[in-house]
Amino acid sequence: MKWYDIFANFYDNSLEKLYLSSRKRAIEILELKPHQNILDIACGTGANFKHIKNAQPSVKIFGTDFSEGMLRKCKNNIDKNNWNDIFIFQEDAQLLSPNFIEKHLGTQTKFDNIICGLGLSVIPNWELVLNNMLDLLQENGKIVIIDVYAEKRDFNTWLVEKIAKADLDRKIWQTLELKTLNFYQEYLPIKENKVGGKLFVAMGTKK
Repeated sequence: MKWYDIFANFYDNSLEKLYLSSRKRAIEILELKPHQNILDIACGTGANFKHIKNAQPSVKIFGTDFSEGMLRKCKNNIDKNNWNDIFIFQEDAQLLSPNFIEKHLGTQTKFDNIICGLGLSVIPNWELVLNNMLDLLQENGKIVIIDVYAEKRDFNTWLVEKIAKADLDRKIWQTLELKTLNFYQEYLPIKENKVGGKLFVAMGTKK
């Protein structure tokens, strides 16, 4: 994650505008309710937070990322906006479990919603992380994923994979569909050469 510590210094200004619509759409289809909570896995600089707060100001947010540099930027974002009900912590998503959350956060072990934006294409054992996400959900809780899939590979796919240390061959939504109910997926109208493939949002409800 040392690269992401460096990447954090220019990530928002160089790339975030490409993913803005997908973050807004992901929060929209979650249909957040007042006073729910949400876990943001691979939260990065906290780019999802403002969209969550715009949708439901009373939602309590927990954010986690493996990159210390990303979380420093995230902390600055929280302080700048005076958000006092957002809690962030550094951890490998492959190690997340209800017991971990209870021990380290001192909070309830289940979440109403979980979001993971552009993380499952980067995290090595992404299927394990998806299982962890389901373990951390309340009954009927929702998972929403934002990511990119390269149906047709080209130079831009290679470039994005090199920059983001990602694997855009992963059909993440297919696994989500198998493991959840009320599955929904859509592609966003972003040019594939901008993000290396098809940008999608997918959601499912815990069985």
